[in-house]
Amino acid sequence: MSNSLRNLSKRYGANLERFPFFLRKMFDQMSREAQLPALSSEVAEVPMKKRFNKPEQWKVEVGDRVLMTKGKYRGHVTKVLALHRPTNRLFLELAETKKMVVPKQFWQPGQSTHVIDYPRTVHPDDVKVVGTAIERAEDGTEREKDIAADQLVFKGEYWDADYGKMMPYRRVRFHENIIIPWPRPEPEEECSFSTPIEAAEERTYLPKCLVRTDAPEGIVESLRDPLIKRRYKWDKQYITRSEAKKLRQPEMPFSDVKKAMFAERAQIRANTPTEPSTETIELVGKLVADRLNSVTDPNFAAYVNSVAPDARAKKIEAREKAKMIHDEKIREAQERNKIRRRTEAKYKSRSQKRNGNVVF
Repeated sequence: MSNSLRNLSKRYGANLERFPFFLRKMFDQMSREAQLPALSSEVAEVPMKKRFNKPEQWKVEVGDRVLMTKGKYRGHVTKVLALHRPTNRLFLELAETKKMVVPKQFWQPGQSTHVIDYPRTVHPDDVKVVGTAIERAEDGTEREKDIAADQLVFKGEYWDADYGKMMPYRRVRFHENIIIPWPRPEPEEECSFSTPIEAAEERTYLPKCLVRTDAPEGIVESLRDPLIKRRYKWDKQYITRSEAKKLRQPEMPFSDVKKAMFAERAQIRANTPTEPSTETIELVGKLVADRLNSVTDPNFAAYVNSVAPDARAKKIEAREKAKMIHDEKIREAQERNKIRRRTEAKYKSRSQKRNGNVVF
């Protein structure tokens, strides 16, 4: 999503990804229509989750020499000037340009016209990294030779002090013994507001106690607005699981009387039958049969017969019998249709032979 929409909208600018796709598309279109052509990009911005954030994804860094494989300057070797992170693309020293009208408040030093040639961005897949290899001749002389890597692999890591992080080794695929080093970043120029490294590393505070702080009481509340509407946004207090366990009161041990009571209850539960015995089943069946046999109401008797165990089997048998009768009727009707069609075709052929073919 464009930066202008984030800045203009305080309510929706926090996280536009929580909206459905069609709303995000609408917001993006609205922001593009409101932007000046000089401030808009030809390529749409990439979602945050899909943006490159590792050297293995970019494959190049600022200062790398690359060989262009597409466009007007195909086959030319140029230099990477910058990484355009919102679109995952590169700014090159030698690239195609487009005419752009820039408002006067955005003019650069030395600019004298509103129309400038603005460079177009290039995707990292459209360039090949160029490295330098040393070639030895038969007479023992050495000379440098530029090579362009079709594909790169990244194996192993090392600590790069200039970048201040772990960087992977950039190797040529199928020739992994050839390592193309990363370019050295340009040193940052210090200004009058820069802090020296020695001053930043100097320790100016030593705590006297790890339990109590030297800060005055109520210092945190004084840094906040006392009339804030929702204090829970900053006044959150959490405890860990181990702290909650320590704050919980201990469980008291059971006495001998309670232990004997628990054992007695367990013995009662173990001796209680969970399934009826054979004698109980026979007794219940006899009582139910006597009750059903003494029924004189015909409606109740019909209901009992409908829910009897053998009633379902009778219904299924009657349904299958009706289906067989229906299938037999269909078969007889099909046979009659065959006989009728055969008879009609027979008499039709005789009529044509007797009267001849008539053409209208």
